[in-house]
Amino acid sequence: MTRRSLRVLVTGMLCAATLAACSGPDPAPVTAPPTSQVRSPSSLRWEIFHGVDLPIADQGPDRIDGAVATGFDRNPAGAALAAIHASVRMTLATDTQWPRVGQQMLAPGPGRDAWATARAQISITAPISEGPPKILGYRITGYTDTAADVQIYAIHPDNSATRHSTRVVWHTGDWRLEVPHNPAESPVTAITVPPHDLTTLTPRR
Repeated sequence: MTRRSLRVLVTGMLCAATLAACSGPDPAPVTAPPTSQVRSPSSLRWEIFHGVDLPIADQGPDRIDGAVATGFDRNPAGAALAAIHASVRMTLATDTQWPRVGQQMLAPGPGRDAWATARAQISITAPISEGPPKILGYRITGYTDTAADVQIYAIHPDNSATRHSTRVVWHTGDWRLEVPHNPAESPVTAITVPPHDLTTLTPRR
């Protein structure tokens, strides 16, 4: 998979899922957390998943079983790490891996169902073949102990950057990515510069 096809896939699959999802109001945004709560993950390290470096820290994941990563702390850093892992893993999981990713890393609901329908119509059998994106960091725009709104920032080999707006919810003892329905705009957008309050995740060289 090339870097261009990755970006097309991320945007296309999410848009396909949201367009196919059942109608209904999106959940109200949660309140931004106090600055004192937004702390960088500790003991940060990186592991590659299908060509993309993913951050691992004290706040999670605690368990990695093939394509599935679980066990994230119930705090802002844990929510952010869960959002990053779920977003990347749902996109890059192969044909034999994605059902487990959907079942264990995505919140149940019409969004997940629509994503599964869209995912079943394409085939992924290999990692990214050139120029994978790098995760720059995240910004938490809202947080409670049951839901968190997380913006994920990434840079691509052509030096373009993107922002992926996500929400995770606390479900059965872990954070799970909530695939949106009826969004006002695409969840993935191009940006010129990252925000000043970005929680930076220093990438592996």
